[in-house]
Amino acid sequence: METETDRKLTMQSREQDIYNNCKVLDITGTLLFRAGTRRLEWYLSRNLAHRIDANTIQLNFVNKGSGRQNEPFYLQEMQNMCTVCGSSTNLTMHHVVPHQYRKYMDDKIKSRSSHDLLPVCTLCHDKYERHAVLFKQHLSHCFSAPLEGVGWIERKDIGKGMRAASTLMSPSLDKIPKQRIDQLRAIVNEVVVQNTDLFSADSQALISQYQFGVGVWAEHSVLKELMSMDVRIRGPGFCTHGEIIVDVVGHHRTNSLMCHQCKEIAVAGVPALVVSWRRHFVEHAGPAYLPNHWSVEYICEQN
Repeated sequence: METETDRKLTMQSREQDIYNNCKVLDITGTLLFRAGTRRLEWYLSRNLAHRIDANTIQLNFVNKGSGRQNEPFYLQEMQNMCTVCGSSTNLTMHHVVPHQYRKYMDDKIKSRSSHDLLPVCTLCHDKYERHAVLFKQHLSHCFSAPLEGVGWIERKDIGKGMRAASTLMSPSLDKIPKQRIDQLRAIVNEVVVQNTDLFSADSQALISQYQFGVGVWAEHSVLKELMSMDVRIRGPGFCTHGEIIVDVVGHHRTNSLMCHQCKEIAVAGVPALVVSWRRHFVEHAGPAYLPNHWSVEYICEQN
């Protein structure tokens, strides 16, 4: 079972600058927040703002809130360079708090997610991710939250079909008695017909050519796809690794497996989980070029 931990770590870099550092002013000319060019165009295209210069717009209406006026982190000009080594090339956006956890957090916390989105070059990203994987494994143990999630249902029919397809694709097929080969072909036909929706569009097109699935075993592409299928599917009660951990921390539940650090996180709640990932990034990535006002203890919840 492949998990996010098993996938290739290398991140693809961005071709364009991460930060455009455009300014959005309120109707009085006060800086509300910084944004990308797309967001500026959104306001302009709806006549909600007018352009002051190439990188600045001013709203045509009185906004309800104060934007980010009291948060200097969000008002400053951000640098397009790796926060770890200072490189300005091969940059990618790094989630200090992995998305697999943050996606299950309350909106009041997610509203401040840009604080924990930092530019990191692909080399530094790959180096750090190896440490991040170990931390995820540690959390997996302490919170009884397998990285692949819980609630999988084993499809015994798929497993049976996989074994039959593997045998039919074997180079030594000619050494197997014809009666057994016929049995294997029948198994493949039955499994394919009952699970057509699990196959790719190309395979489904091939399968549809066979009345009642009889003879579909002759299509090697279908057999190969059957051989590579996952014998487990997500059941109705499936929960991801991140979902389990955020739920446990959100309800302040502890267990006997937890180390001292994880028990403290569980007792303190979700903001403590956010802080733990920030601290992990600082300790293991060693960022020397963090933005001004970025902090491990930065407030996690939007008031």
